Amino acid sequence: MKLKIIIMSILIFIFFTNPLIAAELENYYFQTSFYTHHYSQKDYQNNEQQLIGLEKHFSDNDLYGIAFFDNTYEQESFYLYKGTNYNLFSIGKTQITAKFTYGIVHGYDDENGKYDTWMHDMGTFPGAVFSFGLHRGPFRLDIVPFADAGILIIGGVEF
Repeated sequence: MKLKIIIMSILIFIFFTNPLIAAELENYYFQTSFYTHHYSQKDYQNNEQQLIGLEKHFSDNDLYGIAFFDNTYEQESFYLYKGTNYNLFSIGKTQITAKFTYGIVHGYDDENGKYDTWMHDMGTFPGAVFSFGLHRGPFRLDIVPFADAGILIIGGVEF
């Protein structure tokens, strides 16, 4: 957890000290996990991802970001990614959105053959994440399905 805080502090410092081009930059988005549910509910599954992430959003709806989390097997992991926000439609002042990101996932460790998954065999691998959400004012809430394993509810604030 200390490593996450140190890296996140460095990233926030870098984001704020870089010169910003007003025509390109829309905002930053700080996010965290609120709820995780695995469909199979096995004893070894971690339902507290402790996700913390930062995204840089641009006016053309493109984004890039990094998220630190404890994976299903309680291993510290991160996802470094690029992607796009999609504004689907509005209900009053609430925007219904979708987001697609792709990048690199790292942190799945085989721990001497304890886990028998392709993710643990690779350790670092390409990833893609799709989510649906709500966006109202500076606040966002997203539901992230992770394959056929479960869902993650994340939210945060733009600034």
